[in-house]
Amino acid sequence: MKANISRWIILLLALVCVVQVASAADTIHIKKEDVNPASGALEPGQQVTAHYVLTYDLDQRSGYSITMNDEMLEFSTGLQNPSWDFIVYRDGVKVYTSPTRGGNYPSLSEFEIYYGAGAELDVQLRGTVPASTSGKVEVIKIQHLWEKDVKDTYSKTRDVVNPDQVVSSLSVQQQNLKDLKADIDDKAAKGVDVSAAQGKYNAANQALTSAASVGPSQAAGYLATATKTMDEAKALLDKAWAEKEVSNTAATLETLDGMITYFVENRSMGSDPQVVAIMTKRESAVQYYTQAKDNLNANNYPLARSKAADGLKKANEALGDANALREKIGEGFNLGGNLLLYVGIGVVIILVVAGIVIYRKKTGWDELG
Repeated sequence: MKANISRWIILLLALVCVVQVASAADTIHIKKEDVNPASGALEPGQQVTAHYVLTYDLDQRSGYSITMNDEMLEFSTGLQNPSWDFIVYRDGVKVYTSPTRGGNYPSLSEFEIYYGAGAELDVQLRGTVPASTSGKVEVIKIQHLWEKDVKDTYSKTRDVVNPDQVVSSLSVQQQNLKDLKADIDDKAAKGVDVSAAQGKYNAANQALTSAASVGPSQAAGYLATATKTMDEAKALLDKAWAEKEVSNTAATLETLDGMITYFVENRSMGSDPQVVAIMTKRESAVQYYTQAKDNLNANNYPLARSKAADGLKKANEALGDANALREKIGEGFNLGGNLLLYVGIGVVIILVVAGIVIYRKKTGWDELG
C-alpha cells in the first residue's frame, strides 16, 4: 500500500514538473513581423526598420497586486542609434502608448503591459547597421523575464556584407570560374563528357555577371549562388572523368578478351604458357577494374580513377604481350574452329580430281574406238 502511495506521489510530482515546463515555454507569440529591407544581406550604414505585433503570457496570479514588478519584456538590438515605439492594444483598442525610447536595451514592466487576456503589443524599431559590422547583426531580441529568469526568447538576425569584401570575393570567384573553364576544356579534349559540368559553368557565369552589376547586398546573393554552382560543376566533372577512366579500362579489357579468345579457340593455345601468363595479367586487370566500378558507385571518384588507371596499365601490359605473341606465331594453319570449312574444301578437291580422272578415261576410250 505504501509503495502504491509513493508511486502516486512521484507521478504527481512529475506531472507538476511537466506543467511548469510547459507553462514556461512559448510565452511570446509573434503575430506580425515586418522587417525592411525584407530579405537579402544588409550593408553597413543601411537604414533598417522593424515592426512587430506580439502577444505575451504573463503570470495571471499577479493580477494588479503589489507584485506587478516581477515580470517584464526586455528588448535589445545590434542596430546603431535605435529608436523604439511601444503601443499596447486590448481587443483592438489602444490602451497604453509609451514615449519614444532610445538605447539598445529598453524594457517594459508588467505594470506597463499587463492588461489581461486579449492584450497585444505593437513594437516599432528604427536604426542603422553599424559601419564596423561584418557577418551578422541582431536586428531585435525580445525576452520575457520573471524575477530575472528568462522564460522565453525571440530573436531576429540578418547577414551583413562589407562592400570591399564583396568586390574582393567577386574577383576571387571570377578567377575560380576561369580555372573551372580550363579544367572543363582539358577534360573535353580527353574525351570526357563535360555537358553536365558545362551547364553548371554557364549558370555560375551568369550569376557572376549579375553580381558585377548590382549593389553589395544583392551581389552577395549572386556570389553565394555562383560559388555553390561551381562546386556542383566540379563534382559533376570529377564524376564524368572517373566514368571515362573506367570506360577506357573496360574497352581495353574487351580488346584483350578478343585476343585471348583467338589464342584459345582459333589456335588451340589455351594451355600454352605464354597465353596463361596473358590470362593471369588479365585477371589482375579485372580485379582493379571491379574495384574502380565499386568506388565509382560509391561516389569516390579519385579512388575510382586510381583503380581504373591500375587496371588499364595491367590490361595494356597483357595486350602488348598478346600482340607480340600473335606476331610471333603468325596466322598459321589450324583445323580447330574451321574444321567444316577445311572438310568442305577437301571434298571439293576430291570431286575435282575424280572428275578429271573420269574425263581422261572416257576420252581414252573414245580414242581407242
